[in-house]
Amino acid sequence: MNWINKLQTIDRRIIYILLLVVCAIPLVKPLGVPLQVTDMTRDVYDIIEGLEPEKDVVLLSFDYAPGAGLDAHIVPVAVVEHLAQRGIKWVSVSFNPEGPMMADLIIKDLESRGFKYGIDFANLGYLAGQETAIRLFALDCLTITTDTRGNKTTDLPVMQGIKTAKDFAFVHQFTSDDPAMWIRQAVDPMGLRYAVGIVTVSVPSAMPYYNSGQIKGLLGGLKAAAEYETLLGKPGRAVAMMDAQSMAHLLIIGFIFLGNLGYFLGKKQGK
Repeated sequence: MNWINKLQTIDRRIIYILLLVVCAIPLVKPLGVPLQVTDMTRDVYDIIEGLEPEKDVVLLSFDYAPGAGLDAHIVPVAVVEHLAQRGIKWVSVSFNPEGPMMADLIIKDLESRGFKYGIDFANLGYLAGQETAIRLFALDCLTITTDTRGNKTTDLPVMQGIKTAKDFAFVHQFTSDDPAMWIRQAVDPMGLRYAVGIVTVSVPSAMPYYNSGQIKGLLGGLKAAAEYETLLGKPGRAVAMMDAQSMAHLLIIGFIFLGNLGYFLGKKQGK
């Protein structure tokens, strides 16, 4: 078998090994492959940059389950990191029964770094009822009387002065579904400043709301999280995973090129 034929019959084990290597290296040490930051991502960053640490409190709505995967969870990790850097307080609520657990994963990390529960952030937990619950909470945040740790909501320092959703400086929902419920029940009726973090495949369904101005910022999955980490100047897990994905794509393109090169050279040799 000459070298032209070998280009078309590369052992698949070699391909798998090389794919493993090019994916593993960026995960261990991010390469910093350049990313173009979209306006949708920058809008969220600019909103948080404009908040006042001593005054403003942000509402985060965790409305996704573990089944949504890392594509959903990596976005709030990046946003909360920005809030932590700026010293912005935040409160989480969930209209998905598994949402409070996802918020607690982030809270656990923050507490290990010295941030204080109840002062810097709080998790109000799950409120059943979906669209009806969103409307109820937006009109009266104290309808949730205790948080996930059994503390009275009215006793939490971070909740002082908060009665309705309008008392929050900014509302950011993280979801794997359509954001229309929040828009219908709270954003439009109350004029809330609202952004969404959503899984990549659901970005097209949210784009009309962003284009209309109802959504002030839109973070779509892993790529948006990597863009956000880039804006923070703190490349982390999202950037590393985007690097790995980019390197894998380049490797696959390279093998496609070699296969086609071998095919055309072999065809020419045959003639």
